[in-house]
Parts: sequence; structure tokens; C-alpha cells
Amino acid sequence: MAPTVVLLAGVVVLYAQPPNPVLSTAGTVAAFLFAAQCWLALGLSNSQGAADRQVLIATVGGRRFALARLLAAGTLAALTSVLVLALPLVTGRFERTPHLGEIALVLVANLASAVGGTALAALFSQPIVRNRAIAVLGLSACALLTLPLDLPPVVPTARALDTTHAGDVPGRLAGDLVLRRPVHARRRGRLLPAVAPPRMTRGLDSAVAVPSARSSVG
Repeated sequence: MAPTVVLLAGVVVLYAQPPNPVLSTAGTVAAFLFAAQCWLALGLSNSQGAADRQVLIATVGGRRFALARLLAAGTLAALTSVLVLALPLVTGRFERTPHLGEIALVLVANLASAVGGTALAALFSQPIVRNRAIAVLGLSACALLTLPLDLPPVVPTARALDTTHAGDVPGRLAGDLVLRRPVHARRRGRLLPAVAPPRMTRGLDSAVAVPSARSSVG
């Protein structure tokens, strides 16, 4: 109950100050969702005691028990992703009504953050980590380290959504994840690499070298 209240309160606070651009504000909320989802998923995984788990494993089998836990965690991630998007959409917190492409991008960003938080929480859930204090401290430390280490999904997703053009988001995210560097340079409204291609660079070098060689001969 407490993680859900914190998640809803955080979303309300983040959307409390207009103008709330659709993509950039949603990127900030997706980063907050990652942290809240870690807490929610850990609570869900540790909601059963050791005795209850043993009874369920003996009754349904270890494979079915593991699949049921994965299904529950996935369902929780999907619900929180939709909830975080639906709350500002229904209450009209965005600066304008987002179109379908923007809604899809925000939903995908929420799902990436929620699934990432769920996967991280699973590493610290019982019976992997039996001590709850150690689990909470370890999970909190790993979640915080994703920021300075620039790890996905939090930082790349928020950085990719920090734009006003929905068509730029896939390219920005690909440049951040695949090339491991932000792609922010623009020319004539199109997203370009941050450095010039090798052929262009060699052409510029040769163009500069020829006049210098002529001047030295002269």
C-alpha cells in the first residue's frame, strides 16, 4: 500500500507545475517510476513467507510457481505503466493533448522503466536474499547507481524523451544505447551524429592540406 501511495503522490507532484511538455515530463516521471517499481516489485516478491512458498512449490511444482511469479510481476509492471500515463492524461496535466504516437512512446518508456525496476528487485527478493534489511539496502544502492553510471533504462530513456519531436525519440534512444553516446546534434531539423563521418573528415583534411602544400612550394 505504501509504495502505491508514494507512486501516485510522486506523479501528482511532478505534474503539479505547468507547462508539462508531453515527452520531457513523461521522461522524468518514467525515471521516478523505476525507483517506485523497485519498491513495489520487492514487496510483491516478499509478500509470501518461506513456509507458504514451500507449500505452493510442493503443490503446483517449482516451474509453475516461478512462472506464476513472473506473470504477477509482469502484470504489476504493466498496471503501473498504464496508471502513470493515465493519471495526467485523464486529469489534463499535459500542456496539450498528446497524439497517439506520443502516447505510445510514453507507454513504452514507462514499460521499460517498470520492467527494469522489476528485474532489479527480483535479484534481491527472497529466497535469493533472505535478510530484508540487506535486500532493501542493496536494491536502493543499485537503483541509485544507475544514475551516475548512466545505465539503462532510466537515464537513456529520460534523455531520449527530452525533446519536443516524437519522431526524434527512436534515433536518440538508439544512439544512446547502441552507440553509447547521446545523439543531440541537429541540422535542418534532422538528427545527425555528433561527429562528422570519416569520409567527410578526410575530404576536409585533404582540402586544407593542398593549399598549404602549394604555398610551401611557392
